[in-house]
Amino acid sequence: MLKSEHKVWVYLLYKVGEFFSCFLPSSLAYWVAKRLADLCFLIPIGKYRSYKKAVVHNVCLVLGKDKKDPLVRKTALGVYRNFAKYLREFLWLPGLDQNRCFGMVTPLGVENLDCALSEKKGVILLSIHFGNWEWGGLSLALSGYKVNFLVRPHENRRTDRLFNHIREKKRIKVIPLTRLKEGIKVLKRNEILAILADENLEQTMKAKLFSQEVDIPSGPFRLARRTKAVITPAFIVRNRWDGRQRGIVEAPLEVKKGESEEKDLQEAVNSFIQIVEDYLRYYPDHWLLLEPKGEFKK
Repeated sequence: MLKSEHKVWVYLLYKVGEFFSCFLPSSLAYWVAKRLADLCFLIPIGKYRSYKKAVVHNVCLVLGKDKKDPLVRKTALGVYRNFAKYLREFLWLPGLDQNRCFGMVTPLGVENLDCALSEKKGVILLSIHFGNWEWGGLSLALSGYKVNFLVRPHENRRTDRLFNHIREKKRIKVIPLTRLKEGIKVLKRNEILAILADENLEQTMKAKLFSQEVDIPSGPFRLARRTKAVITPAFIVRNRWDGRQRGIVEAPLEVKKGESEEKDLQEAVNSFIQIVEDYLRYYPDHWLLLEPKGEFKK
């Protein structure tokens, strides 16, 4: 009963957040989001302690420092603030038109995406919980690309319906992880399937991230090899000064289909992780993964 009531309250908080995100002046909405982030960081309660632990774990991995280092604390707080900005911006989507979106997000590297789509095998747009990944997909959808998100459903069904409704109103089709066959169909139609590679650790491969051996989900790479889809890494970066963002599509990654499947997959995983490492090195506070069960584990 208590758990059910908690889920209702969480859903209602998101609805309140959606209202204020759309109707408060933007500068005030961001200010409120940052102050709430500060509060959650300084006074973590219940399961939010595990969220903070996951953030600190990731920051230590990226910076190569102990969790007591002042820079780790500063960067972890930056992660919380950026997550709050992301959440505010996501809940703001219902009030965001195309012109306003392109005023805040600039798509870069779309020629890489066009090159991948020209293969007619479908494209796996692969990223991690980095920056406002939702707006990255939105900018492509509003540019005319057929974008599908492969997502892990929220445990809270009301929240899950709310989030998916917001996405679908902006031309983004949502495919639950439990319906992977639909994802294969969109690839066969030469559409884009966006996947986050730092969750769903049921099937993994080892890779070196900042000289530490970690578990990396192998699912997206196995899917690419099976369907012959092209993987294009993509990330969205926030300008620290004015809040404008750049959605960057990197050059396609090749998943070979030689005699050794594991060797082919390992090469593709290593190539992707090298790109991830470059982004994390310059933007460590952009890694917005709060779920402890999704962290890259040493």
